[in-house]
Amino acid sequence: MAIVFDAAVPPIELTTFVREIPTPADFAFSNAFPSQTVADNTVDFGSEIVRTNRTARYRSYDGRIHVSERDAGSGKRVRLAPLSSSLTQGEYERLQIAFAQTGGTNTGALVNAIYNDADILTREIRARIEQAWGDVLTDGVLSINENGFTSTADFGMPAAHRPTAATLWSAAGAKPLSDLLAWRDVYVQTNGVQPGAIRTSQRVLSTLSTNAEIVAATVGTQAGRTFVTLAEVNALLQTVGLPAFAPAYDTQVQVDGVNQRVMPEDRLLFTPASLGDLGYTCFGLTATALELVGSSDVDLSFADAPGIVGVVEKVGPPYRQHTLVDAVGMPLLTNAARLLTAKVL
Repeated sequence: MAIVFDAAVPPIELTTFVREIPTPADFAFSNAFPSQTVADNTVDFGSEIVRTNRTARYRSYDGRIHVSERDAGSGKRVRLAPLSSSLTQGEYERLQIAFAQTGGTNTGALVNAIYNDADILTREIRARIEQAWGDVLTDGVLSINENGFTSTADFGMPAAHRPTAATLWSAAGAKPLSDLLAWRDVYVQTNGVQPGAIRTSQRVLSTLSTNAEIVAATVGTQAGRTFVTLAEVNALLQTVGLPAFAPAYDTQVQVDGVNQRVMPEDRLLFTPASLGDLGYTCFGLTATALELVGSSDVDLSFADAPGIVGVVEKVGPPYRQHTLVDAVGMPLLTNAARLLTAKVL
């Protein structure tokens, strides 16, 4: 493949365009986690388990001074994964054929076709990142096996932070309030702080609204009610020292023509109130960007190269031009101990 530097939309303009396309509003994880760029495809970071309640020691005036401990930490190194998408048999190619047949010189239609394709492809990149976040938040591990590429990034979430409800909440006799309190204690024992939010699917929230333990704890056994609202559930959680449920998450993306959930609907997450305290989306340096940096036809500095890139490429024979959006990036959990993910249905 060769980059077409004299295409109707030059590479630097197309790259600027795709980088300014906002993340779709329904990709809640991608919007909540911050994004960073790095001028490399390997990221080194550390995580700490901060014991906030460690104390000093009293001593006599001439007594021995207490020697404290350092917070436990571990270094991690993750190689970022490449992802890209392109469109070939699109409006852009049909317009090129028509112009060749008629000798037309109106490039405005070609420009619009390139921008339209780039917008579609950038959304596909964002959708794959959102799907990757769902994978990471399910078990603390990013597993990729597609297009001949296999990779696993285990961010070291503690084993105790992957519980399963003793009685699944969809079964009779389930005690979700008891489970939540027990998992809260595990979270606090690990982190020294309370979780800031509970995140789950609408199916889980609907199951809670009719659960006998939740209804009894919310309105009492004498009220004759078998259903409570989410507002009532959240008020109950507040009274027992638990965080409220965030809005239900049920986003789906399309993979090979089939809709797939980003996160399994049987999972429940304990997270910090701000997901930025848990991790971030990291974008690195693509081979496409390096080609642009090394070309005298494009004014792209190495410092500006990391991130999503958009170009028009030529392939052949038979020769065709198509729009390509390229990236190297993935979710990173910088403090996986701040995540607890439970199977509840």
